[in-house]
Amino acid sequence: MYKQYLRQAWQLMRQNRFFSTVYIIGTGLAISMVMVMVMAVVYHIRTADIAPEVNRDRMCYVTSVSFKMNDNKGSLNSGNGPRFVKEVIYNLKTPEAVAITTMSQIMPFLVGDIFMQVPGHDEAPKVSLMGCNDQFWKVYSFTFEEGKPFTDADFQSGMPRAVLAESLARRLFGRTDVTGQAVLINDVEYTVSGVVADVSGITSDVYADVWIPYTSMAVIMKNMSDEKEGSAGLLLSNILLRDAGDLEAFKAELAREVKRYNTTLTEGQITVGDPVSYADRMVSNLLQMDVKTTYIALAIVLLLFLLVPALNLSGLNASHMQDRIPEIGVRKAFGAPRGTLLSQIFVENMLLMLPGGVAGLLFSYVLVFLFRNILLSSGIFAMLMGTGGAIFLSPGMLLNMEVFFYAFLVCLVLNLLSSMVPAWRAVKVNITDALNG
Repeated sequence: MYKQYLRQAWQLMRQNRFFSTVYIIGTGLAISMVMVMVMAVVYHIRTADIAPEVNRDRMCYVTSVSFKMNDNKGSLNSGNGPRFVKEVIYNLKTPEAVAITTMSQIMPFLVGDIFMQVPGHDEAPKVSLMGCNDQFWKVYSFTFEEGKPFTDADFQSGMPRAVLAESLARRLFGRTDVTGQAVLINDVEYTVSGVVADVSGITSDVYADVWIPYTSMAVIMKNMSDEKEGSAGLLLSNILLRDAGDLEAFKAELAREVKRYNTTLTEGQITVGDPVSYADRMVSNLLQMDVKTTYIALAIVLLLFLLVPALNLSGLNASHMQDRIPEIGVRKAFGAPRGTLLSQIFVENMLLMLPGGVAGLLFSYVLVFLFRNILLSSGIFAMLMGTGGAIFLSPGMLLNMEVFFYAFLVCLVLNLLSSMVPAWRAVKVNITDALNG
């Protein structure tokens, strides 16, 4: 019996190839929409201004420095070294501020695991640590629950100061009012200067459990005077521009400073990778491709995403207009012009589209809210974010009126294309043929 059913189904598919093709493609694209929705949410979260990263539109990054030794004796390709930062980055006038951080991807391989404990206590949890400068607290907007950040004087003198995340402070001390208390970071004593609200792993530029002056880290500062490792090292320059349009001016000033810096070197020369904006850096990291290729891939994904509702709407509208052809024929016979008929169909579709579009978008957001914990626990967000930090999503991170507006605009364009094309074909039908159905 089932073999007969399969043969009949196969024959029907062969007889209705267009319908079968559209149905198969539509089903496949509908399934792929789940991942596209997740990627859309991820893109919004990674580009919107979310505390502490409240200036993403004005951020750019100097990530790579290469030191090539004289006489082709070798080269070192890494991040920013402490000497390069001091003699080049801190001299730049274009930026409003510069936050220097340790490179979270490289540090674990060179430093190993970081453990933290209170003197006299046995518990020593493994923590995520970030070294930074004092301007870090000006570039990024943290919420201090207790105390304050370490000062410029602390940073310049390499004082062992630490800012703790709230959850870490509660785990170590059982409370957050711990300013002035001592902690051990890999057996080195630090003094707590402040406690900040926990940050989500989606803010990967700043994510950590504890922040300390990078000048207090021997692994960073031991190479300060060395030409090679002082130039190419373990640091990342997070540049806050005065205006997003200053990127080209910043590149030009950086090139001049690098040229000047090279005149002070005797063992080799450095080259610096082009500074990249926040958006370009995020997009290239998303798919691990160059920026241009990634944008092309995202455009293709968006096109596939739009094909699903377009196919469904086109099919519904084409069927509806086929039923209305006799009505259109009667009205044309009584002298109704094409423009009038198209205007009426346009108004009808707008009356259906406006509440439908709002309802659909609200329903999408409801789904995201309901299933965000499942998506987080599944690891999909962590994979797309490219972070191993603890990720949490608040309602404010997901909702954005600008994104809502653009999504509604897409709905409007889709509705117009899927409704007016079948309508245009219907009003072009000869009056005689229309009256005969």
